[in-house]
Amino acid sequence: MIAPLFRSKWLLVYSFIFLGDIIFTAQQLPVPRYITKPLLTVVLGMYVLSESGFIKRSYLPFLLLALLFSFTGDVLLMFDQLNPAYFLGGLGSFWLAHLMYIAFFLKIRYSNPPVPLCKYPWIFLNAAFLIGFIIYLLPSLGDLKIPVIIYAITICITVQSSLHAFHHGWQKAGPYCVSGAVLFLLSDSLIALGKFVAPLPANGVLVMITYGLAQWLLVTGAVMYFNPLLQKEHSSI
Repeated sequence: MIAPLFRSKWLLVYSFIFLGDIIFTAQQLPVPRYITKPLLTVVLGMYVLSESGFIKRSYLPFLLLALLFSFTGDVLLMFDQLNPAYFLGGLGSFWLAHLMYIAFFLKIRYSNPPVPLCKYPWIFLNAAFLIGFIIYLLPSLGDLKIPVIIYAITICITVQSSLHAFHHGWQKAGPYCVSGAVLFLLSDSLIALGKFVAPLPANGVLVMITYGLAQWLLVTGAVMYFNPLLQKEHSSI
């Protein structure tokens, strides 16, 4: 399933940078991460541009803006220990990134009818996770209650919108995008636990693995939806 997606040099470059960033995180080497972490979304942006001949022009800005806001969020969160405003700025940047992903998935949804909406178990599971996690975090959020709750609701909408965007039985981009949205939710949940409650063992590594895979899956799934060559290669595996 994975091999055809490395037909692009940009995805190959991404895999090396991603691996390097995980190693730097595990070794607690912050200085090289000032380069590797922001480069992740830059390289994915280059991949999207290299495939822009397949992507419909009206969809392209949402995908590129999602990566641009993610880049800004990555940079700001690297300095959040210096000033609490950086964390809030990073949160706001990723909130905007999720709005772009939501707009992208909704645009697919309403140009891709009829997509069955019989996914109520996932709606309830998503809502249950959201409510339970907010209740768990609430005593520790302090002055950040409102922005964190708004962000949590938004990322759960990202997951739900990706579920409703595709015909999952035969549009192979769907599982990629849904998996990416779920991993993004998991990555942000790990960040929240580490900041407001207590970090898990190797929390930083877990955050980067889930985040890096999330962005990769979201972008490759989005490109696959428009690129018939990728769809064909995937179906032949």
